[in-house]
Amino acid sequence: MTDFASILNAWLAHTKDRVDLAEGTKRNYARVLRTLLHWCGDRTFAELSLPDFVRSRRRAGLADRTIHLELSILRIVVRWAEQERLMVLATPLRLPRLRIDPRQFRANHTTPTPEEAGLAIASMPHDDWRLAASLLARTGARVGEVVSLRSRDLDEHRGTLVLGAAVGNSKTGSRTFPLDPHSLRLLRGRGARGRTPLLDFGGVRNPKHGIRQRLQKACLKAGVQVFTPHGLRRMVVGRLIRACVDPGTAAALTGHTVTVMLRFYQVVTERDRRAATIAAQLGELTGE
Repeated sequence: MTDFASILNAWLAHTKDRVDLAEGTKRNYARVLRTLLHWCGDRTFAELSLPDFVRSRRRAGLADRTIHLELSILRIVVRWAEQERLMVLATPLRLPRLRIDPRQFRANHTTPTPEEAGLAIASMPHDDWRLAASLLARTGARVGEVVSLRSRDLDEHRGTLVLGAAVGNSKTGSRTFPLDPHSLRLLRGRGARGRTPLLDFGGVRNPKHGIRQRLQKACLKAGVQVFTPHGLRRMVVGRLIRACVDPGTAAALTGHTVTVMLRFYQVVTERDRRAATIAAQLGELTGE
């Protein structure tokens, strides 16, 4: 392949067959790909100017945050094309640096401790928003998986909850999560209502956004560093790994592949490093 449009189309076809991607992610990829296809025309990648792309998108009124997302997807495509040997770059790809205004957008990568999560959730009103946050902290589920739960997903007799059963709300399909006794008590009586929602958010159209907002307020009220629902997901992964749960089981519980879980969700702290050196007895050398 010589023109970059052919490579973009090949990558788009590749993503459509991936079962690990949510439908929403695929739609987002397709939207960005349409923009890139319009921009590149029939030129090769070597003939394209990324700074020109940034300038054209700014003229179209897009925020740097959106342009950064488009460039990130472009980088994914290029790396895939190199792996598939569809193209060879003479020099490594370097994307234009964009300054994201922190007053408009600030990425929150905070991973709370279980104590911080407990304090924040305890400061929330006793309603289903708080219950949703509690489920996120106890299961490591995606926020979309929790807000889309139905009563039939809860089996009170077996003490299990099916996560990711709703189409488009999980990247890895459905999975059965064994509930701890406290979580099961919180959900008591909700598992016999068929297809009705398990949680009541009062008719809010976008409960995912609502949970994020309420968690932020709860963190400020509890005096802990603000974290997001995704931070709770990383927290659960960390708890499983520190409990020496084998990676395959941990990934099955949280709905990851092992590679993705260990690469993107495992947060290694200074305490983890110190504990590892002690557990491996790195300071002991026989015969020294």
